[in-house]
Amino acid sequence: MTPRRLYSPQSIAFQFACTVVHRLVDAGFVAYFAGGCVRDALLNIAPSDFDVATSASSEQVRSLFGSKNTLAVGEAFGVILVRGRIEGTKSQVEVATFRSDGTYSDGRRPDWVVYSTPEEDAQRRDFTVNGLFYDPIAERVLDYVAGEDDLQRRILRAIGSPNARIEEDKLRMLRAIRFAARFALTIDNETRQAIVRHATTITQVSGERVGVEMNKILSHPQRVWAWRELMDTGLLSHILPEWYPASNDTDGSAHSVSPLSEHSDRERGIQLLMHLPSRAIVAETAIGAIFQPWYERLYGMNPSAAKEPFDTLLHALKNRWKLSNREIDAIRFAVVHAGMLVDATQHPWSCIQPLLTSPWVEHALDIAEATTALKGVPATGIAYCRSRLKEPVEQWDPRPWLDGSDLIRAGLRPGPDFSKILSEARSKQLDNELPSREAAIDWLEGQIQAIDKPIEKRPAGN
Repeated sequence: MTPRRLYSPQSIAFQFACTVVHRLVDAGFVAYFAGGCVRDALLNIAPSDFDVATSASSEQVRSLFGSKNTLAVGEAFGVILVRGRIEGTKSQVEVATFRSDGTYSDGRRPDWVVYSTPEEDAQRRDFTVNGLFYDPIAERVLDYVAGEDDLQRRILRAIGSPNARIEEDKLRMLRAIRFAARFALTIDNETRQAIVRHATTITQVSGERVGVEMNKILSHPQRVWAWRELMDTGLLSHILPEWYPASNDTDGSAHSVSPLSEHSDRERGIQLLMHLPSRAIVAETAIGAIFQPWYERLYGMNPSAAKEPFDTLLHALKNRWKLSNREIDAIRFAVVHAGMLVDATQHPWSCIQPLLTSPWVEHALDIAEATTALKGVPATGIAYCRSRLKEPVEQWDPRPWLDGSDLIRAGLRPGPDFSKILSEARSKQLDNELPSREAAIDWLEGQIQAIDKPIEKRPAGN
């Protein structure tokens, strides 16, 4: 077999992984790079990390590298994290013992494992493109599952029986779509048909694991292809039933909330995904784009009716995918405010400026930008907001002329009038109606005099 150099020697991660392999081999064990790092190198993609597969047991790995430099991340399955430094840089490599898996009664982890050979280890992996090994010492690829051929043919194929691989771990259905989207692969027909047959069983996977996969899918530029594939295989109706109208329910119990009652809303959501800016998009933005058309339609019809069903939707999504409060807040902000940012130049600055101070403003601007592209309207509002954000922060987010201490000194105690006056003063400052602190103080005196109810003032001298 002709030697093949797949990796850049300058990579710190590669150098550390080589050090780990050399040490294992010098101790009399077999050791190879395994899985994704081999796949990526064959696709001319620099691996972000390296995994090592070895004939050494987890106990032998820990003994060889020392307890201080190792961490058991899956010792029951022969997986040890080896840590160290290369040229002063911290590095780590996951080292797993060659194994064959037993049954998967929980649809996630094997009930038992048996230490085995590289050939047997390759057979227990999910897809052929992930079942490759590389010997960095001899510089050769070891392929027991025809994974390299599938990479060259741009095929994603399950190793062995697709039904068996999916029954072992139902999450592999989502992973198949993610890998196919990420690497521009076509899912092998037998593998795809197995996904269709098992689609209903995706609900057996924990919401947290589903959420992690969906975040990766929606953050990738090929998210539109992946989304349609999720729909066509039947997976989406089980991992996100809110995407389907209530009229599809036969017994009224399938969906916890089904606000998308029009097919056009779903199609516009997909089109918005297509029009999102080409730069890296986080999943929160993509999720917001998916649901923004529905919110826009409902809000336009009856503003007071939009909030409750949308919050119900977000609550269902959060519980199903185990999303964090931060992620939900980002989605809510982006969806609710994208429309206003599209028309930013038509609103007072006091209405737009608070939106730009939000940590989620980029999510909303991306959806707003996609909306203008989809509708074929000028992106003047987005350009205006982005230009303001480039200015020094003190220019577009100046310190307020008035704060609570000013109102207290004027004789007011905290209460409804207190917050109302501060809010109005801030708006007038941003709209340049109060150009200085002195003008704001004069305005405050007038507001106190105009309050209808008696003003309770502190006794003199206190």
